[in-house]
Amino acid sequence: MKNFDCTSRLSEITCPTLYTCGGYDEATPESTQYFSSLTPDSEFHVFENSAHLPYVEEPEEYLRVVREFFRKIDS
Repeated sequence: MKNFDCTSRLSEITCPTLYTCGGYDEATPESTQYFSSLTPDSEFHVFENSAHLPYVEEPEEYLRVVREFFRKIDS
């Protein structure tokens, strides 16, 4: 994976996509937002009080965001 990069193919994704990261994540909010900007019909959310495991560090907020995303794409 060290040399693998499919960034140029993100525009080919055809389903709604949710990008998330933590405020203290190694996958920084800036880089995650950049990837989201290259993906059609995508959303982006930062879990401000998390590193890389928001479902553990902010479980209520994580469930709220994921549920909201699924409700949007289900309607």
